[in-house]
Amino acid sequence: MNTSSTRVELVWDVLDSPSLTEQQRKRVLDKLANRINSEGQLLLAEGGSRSQLQNRQRVTERFVELLAEALQVPKVRRKTKPPRSAREERLKAKKRRSEIKRLRGPVDSE
Repeated sequence: MNTSSTRVELVWDVLDSPSLTEQQRKRVLDKLANRINSEGQLLLAEGGSRSQLQNRQRVTERFVELLAEALQVPKVRRKTKPPRSAREERLKAKKRRSEIKRLRGPVDSE
């Protein structure tokens, strides 16, 4: 299949892009490190369709999805304590279990 004439390459310079703040740039560089070359460029190619316009649309969609995913800030996890009832229930279960094990000892034969 000869799709080289309709193949589209998208090259985006992450390091020199005026669209990103420094914090966003750092996040993109970290998240997409395996896709960015040594010059700081993100390279995407699409050649699956016979139509160059379709290939251009697909590579643009992929670029937008990748960038949106890379720029998404993860939620900060806040530590929470288990409720008192759950702690008490756990301790009761432990006491029940230890009592069962304690009663498993040898039987006195007198």
